Amino acid sequence: MSEPVHITALTYGPHGVGRLDGKVVFVRGVVPGEDVRVVVREDRSSFAYADVTELLSTSADRRQPPCPYLPRCGGCPWQHIDYAAQLRAKEQNLRDHLARTAGLTDVALEPIIASPTELGYRSRLTLRTDGHNVGFYAGGTHELVPIEACLLAGDELNGAVGATVDLVRTLDARVRRIEIAQRHHSPGVVLIAEVEGGLPTADRRRIEDWLRQAPRLCGVHGVVLHGRNWRHAWGDEWTAVVPQPDLTLVVRAGSFTQVNPAGNQQLVRCVVQAADPGPQSRILDLYAGVGNLTFPLALRAGEVVAVEHNRLAAEDARRNAKGRGMRSVSVLNTSAQQAVESLNAERHGFDVVVLDPPRSGAAEITDGLLALAAPKLVYVSCNPATLARDLKRLAPRYRVVSVQPIDLFPQTYHVETVVQAILTC
Repeated sequence: MSEPVHITALTYGPHGVGRLDGKVVFVRGVVPGEDVRVVVREDRSSFAYADVTELLSTSADRRQPPCPYLPRCGGCPWQHIDYAAQLRAKEQNLRDHLARTAGLTDVALEPIIASPTELGYRSRLTLRTDGHNVGFYAGGTHELVPIEACLLAGDELNGAVGATVDLVRTLDARVRRIEIAQRHHSPGVVLIAEVEGGLPTADRRRIEDWLRQAPRLCGVHGVVLHGRNWRHAWGDEWTAVVPQPDLTLVVRAGSFTQVNPAGNQQLVRCVVQAADPGPQSRILDLYAGVGNLTFPLALRAGEVVAVEHNRLAAEDARRNAKGRGMRSVSVLNTSAQQAVESLNAERHGFDVVVLDPPRSGAAEITDGLLALAAPKLVYVSCNPATLARDLKRLAPRYRVVSVQPIDLFPQTYHVETVVQAILTC
């Protein structure tokens, strides 16, 4: 039986939120201010998930999604919402997490920086596969929605979707997901497939034969397959990251990079501004990846120590430092936790610590950061919940002085945040 619900807000997630008989209810495909009829799909003790059966009133912030695969596709859960309203919701979600978890009710939250483009912004596209097709999962399910193109991707990526399907069907290997990545430093793309189990022997020759034809068909210049504790590459596997207009880093496909190149340059500018390095500054860059933040900081600082656990990413950072003759950059291939413990034991001092942890946050190093006691922290986060948790743990010695949200992921609930905090004791 369907029941009326008034939608009050958007969660940090794909749902809107309302109340039904006093219980919080989460609903997909809605906009704050709307009244809908819903049927409960999953009832928990303190909340429920429900599906819309009827739209009773329509918000002025609702729009017709331009994507033909919606509403089935779960890749863009906010595409039915006007972009300005998306930005307001991201700001509010961040503000709510900081207040509720970290007690930061009076922090200076700067207006969110919009993505330069709403659509076509992605330079990497990660697709699921069932062995015959590629696409995205339907919202809240593992049901594949096959696609021929994605509105979030540029022409080069979309031009390679057909070839991606062809490669998946060619292989005996069981491909779980496959990524199409732009090369940036030159035209074309690289395909990176995550495989269950090992690599069948026959697939080695199949990929070689397939790749001889692919560049002429769709601009595929390289293929990378990887599984647990193994990785193989064919053709040209190199791509590039451009953190700022005059700086290009050449890296192997598959390493983590931001998916929105233009938005990433906005992010880098915010981090550099927050760190404010001088010619004598000594900076520690934790979770450094291939050096997206390391090298822009090193161009302005006296020394940058980059810490990256992934071996290939650390090697690429070292290669770029050597190629540019940047002796001010040193790269430690270890975990952030091990690095902070060692640096504390050796009594190393830094003027600024920059950290850009994964979505799970930096809980494992907050005690170490308190002991390291750098005068300034610059925390880059992609998850308001873990950001707020970590800021609360850092509060005994650090005061947050600025919070800058940046939208790198239009049509989704994700938001990037740059926080500047200073040592108080």
